[in-house]
Amino acid sequence: MPITPRQLKIFVALAESLNFSRTAERFFITQPSLSKAVKELEQELRVQLFERSTRSVRLTPTGERLTSLARRMVGEFDNGLHHLQSLVHLEAHHLAIASIPSLTHSVLPDVCDALEHAFASPRFTIHDGTNRATVQRLMNYEVDFALASVTPAEEGIEFEELMRDHFVLLARSDHVGFEDRPVRMQELVDMPLICGSSASTATEYVSAAFLQRGLVFQPKFTFDQVAIAAGFVRKGLGIVIQPYLGITPLLHLDGFRLYAIEDGPVRPVGIARRRGHDLSRIAEHAIREVRRVSQSLIETFPAWIEPPALALAHECDGQDCVDLSCPRIWPAATRGAQ
Repeated sequence: MPITPRQLKIFVALAESLNFSRTAERFFITQPSLSKAVKELEQELRVQLFERSTRSVRLTPTGERLTSLARRMVGEFDNGLHHLQSLVHLEAHHLAIASIPSLTHSVLPDVCDALEHAFASPRFTIHDGTNRATVQRLMNYEVDFALASVTPAEEGIEFEELMRDHFVLLARSDHVGFEDRPVRMQELVDMPLICGSSASTATEYVSAAFLQRGLVFQPKFTFDQVAIAAGFVRKGLGIVIQPYLGITPLLHLDGFRLYAIEDGPVRPVGIARRRGHDLSRIAEHAIREVRRVSQSLIETFPAWIEPPALALAHECDGQDCVDLSCPRIWPAATRGAQ
């Protein structure tokens, strides 16, 4: 049988003390058990390490030569084990999340701040990207969980809806045409709309909303990062249509105005995780914080953020459904537009 680190530690300890009684006490075993461990080591090495008599114990010449090597092996094992435990500790305090940009900005700062107070020196890796890229990172085991918009079912992935995000318009404060009232989708057909790129789930929702009304969505500008659109809106070149949480990075800027879309789409967002996969303690804590922050957003911005509409769960084929948050609608609608 293979030689174990414990056997080497017993050998080194007995070589130093030359006393079976004290060595047995050190390892919390009986003297017969200690004698058995030493004999098994000698049998495995095929050498005699100790000479025993009724009155004394001493190392054989071979035992003396092997003591320094065994001591070094024990030291290297203990150092390696300590390094491994340190890495495990660091890993236990490391959190990797994939998130769509709107949730990265609106949810994760508060989540990470809470974790800073709950864990000693936590470390974070946050990947922000499109909804597809976010879910793909989760499927590839690159992250602990993902913050995403509802997606067509992926095998092994479960989605927990946390809130519903209303689409809104952001225009220059002196924009003429809408006055102080919500607008309707029909009014936006000929407007110079600015939205995310075709890879954006938000853009797919908008396209689906237009197609549901027999309209074609033709944005004037598309960007990978909606924050870039601020300069174009400021110049009066267009108006941004995005979910409210996607607009929040621009709301602190002067000279802009927010409009509700009376019949606009509503995008469910929440937590995607691998089904049946156990999470680390920090990841479980993070998910609880995500739920808490989401509830706070619902309470703080009730005009724009709704609670999850679990009661709306239903069976449909995606043909006649009028719920734009239904995952069967917008993928089919946008494929038809390509």
